[in-house]
Amino acid sequence: MDNKKRQEEDGSKVVVAETTEQRSSAGKGPEQRKTEVVHQSHPKTSGGVLVGAAAAVESTLESAKQVISKK
Repeated sequence: MDNKKRQEEDGSKVVVAETTEQRSSAGKGPEQRKTEVVHQSHPKTSGGVLVGAAAAVESTLESAKQVISKK
């Protein structure tokens, strides 16, 4: 996974994570495609809640990625 970080003019921080999305549907083979996940923090919001939610999402995605790659 490749991460790119930048600071916006309004003070918010943006992290773009490049990853591979893996899907499978009934009757179709597995599909893979490159995708980006964007995490943007805003300095005027309650950062603790947003940071916690972003961390939970990242952890869930990483766990799903590990499970899928082991099959």
